[in-house]
Amino acid sequence: MVTQLTLLEFSIITLTVSLSGVMAPGPMSAVTINHGTRSRLAGLMVATGHAIVELPVILALFFGIKLITQFTNITTYITLAGSIVLFILATLTLKSLRNNNTSVQSYTPMVDGIVLSAFNPYFYVWWLTIGLSLIQKAFVFGTVGLTIFSILHLACDYIWLFVLSIISYVGTSFIGKKFKIAVSIITVIMLYAFGIFFMYDALHAIFFQ
Repeated sequence: MVTQLTLLEFSIITLTVSLSGVMAPGPMSAVTINHGTRSRLAGLMVATGHAIVELPVILALFFGIKLITQFTNITTYITLAGSIVLFILATLTLKSLRNNNTSVQSYTPMVDGIVLSAFNPYFYVWWLTIGLSLIQKAFVFGTVGLTIFSILHLACDYIWLFVLSIISYVGTSFIGKKFKIAVSIITVIMLYAFGIFFMYDALHAIFFQ
């Protein structure tokens, strides 16, 4: 028999697990740091874009839409699309860097938050495994559990991404243009690296499984 959690215990678990997921390095962290060189509020906008994609996923899983898990090929094609998006973002950042412009002109922080969530396969993998497990625990508490879970999880996103953009902004203010260039170079490397990793995963699944 599974031990019944109290609402406080569930809240603590939600915070702990959510933070561990949010703080893991990834494309969204890289882009937030890059945007943070220009605006201390960039992290909040990236988090808002992320929430636009994430909240419907939470609601869908909570209300029992689990049919997605039956279509195993979906993750593979999301991975492939995601790798292409990452290559585009990396190339645009590199292009702006070569033009002595450390800002990315193509996307706003919010749009980046949407794109890097919607085309990140590991976002869906996380929600269909760890996230789904948490939502099943939230289900026991009904809409109260759903509300608390959503608020706590989204709060972790907002707080962490805001902290990243603040750190990046402060670094730029103290060190100046050299910091901006360094951040842009690191962002390009990370985006290309994740893009290669995503594409390898997708092609391996398509041709060798």
